[in-house]
Amino acid sequence: MKTPRIALISGDFPPTISGIGDYTEKLAGAIARLGGDVTVVTSKANGIRSDYPFAVRAEMTGWANQDSPKLLTILRDYDIAHIQYPSGAYGRKLMINFLPRLIRKHCPNTRSLVTIHDFRVMRWRWRARVGPMLWSIDGLIHVDPRDGPYLSSWMPFGKPPTQIIPIAANAEPVPCTPDDRKRWRQELGFADDETVVAFFGVLYPHKGLPELHEAIRTLRSRGRKVRLLVMGDFDREADWRSAIENDLRQPHTVWVQGAPLDRVSQCLHASDMAALPFHSGASTNRGSMLATLAHGLPTVTTNGPCTPPDLCKQFDLSLVPIQSAEALTKALDELIGSESLRARMRQNSLEAMERMSWPTVARQTIAFYGRLLSQGIDIRSPEQRKSA
Repeated sequence: MKTPRIALISGDFPPTISGIGDYTEKLAGAIARLGGDVTVVTSKANGIRSDYPFAVRAEMTGWANQDSPKLLTILRDYDIAHIQYPSGAYGRKLMINFLPRLIRKHCPNTRSLVTIHDFRVMRWRWRARVGPMLWSIDGLIHVDPRDGPYLSSWMPFGKPPTQIIPIAANAEPVPCTPDDRKRWRQELGFADDETVVAFFGVLYPHKGLPELHEAIRTLRSRGRKVRLLVMGDFDREADWRSAIENDLRQPHTVWVQGAPLDRVSQCLHASDMAALPFHSGASTNRGSMLATLAHGLPTVTTNGPCTPPDLCKQFDLSLVPIQSAEALTKALDELIGSESLRARMRQNSLEAMERMSWPTVARQTIAFYGRLLSQGIDIRSPEQRKSA
């Protein structure tokens, strides 16, 4: 049985700060560990690790029209060209939107596949740019079930093979003993009797950081021994950045910058709960939320425009209204005051995340590749194949 050659295309890749880049890294690693022949094709960058179980071709100097011949030359060697989208990772260049059409014309033996992230929250003009991709691709994956109707509305003349494959946590738990947790808390400067509230993600005002700082200050003023642990970095310069940086340097906050994902995991293990007050609301494709749940952290987040109505049937979350520091304060205070509530949420979170892992994502993705290539693909691990 032939093992297909897979190219995962992403404009961003670690160490660049990017949710799409992190997704690509995790998916490539999981596919490789299942015995897949996978290569990441990405932008030229410094500091890319050399110890991955997959190849990284960081050869693209840009993603404009003039860069397409080089990309197509690379993709001719692969059976599947799997594009990660949206376009921000590609500098908003239109070439990526026409890439499936170019592949069909110039790489006849290569099947094109696109994974769409966050389609329904895109503005109309950004959705319109997706049209040329949707009309030319051989296969479509979307990570958010609620994107389905929106994507279908842009494909009135027929839809390619399509599958929903949810994401998994973008920071997987490292092993942790009670002594490890105690040591990591001490390294971060937390006392044994302090409650540590974690925030993880790229830093923007719409992630709810101003409300979170206000909630922590209010809790401290009421006598709660609570501290905020922020793991995140900025990915751009902006007018709002200085205000967020000022909050991050306050005594009630420990700010961990530039942390690799194993360090992020250590910090999450060192925390007692998490708060992710997204202005658009929580959803199943929030990698940072899945990371806090995978570490068993009772998590307070928001009910907003992006929040599916059945979210709390999948995960045991404390949901509060968006942009409400008062509601966030109340929810955190309730968690701090109830050991039984924290224990229940922790147990339910760990059980839910056992069903959402990167090996599961990889198996579903590999099976979809087989569907596009009209062949079965062996998704057993290398060890399973040897013992068969």
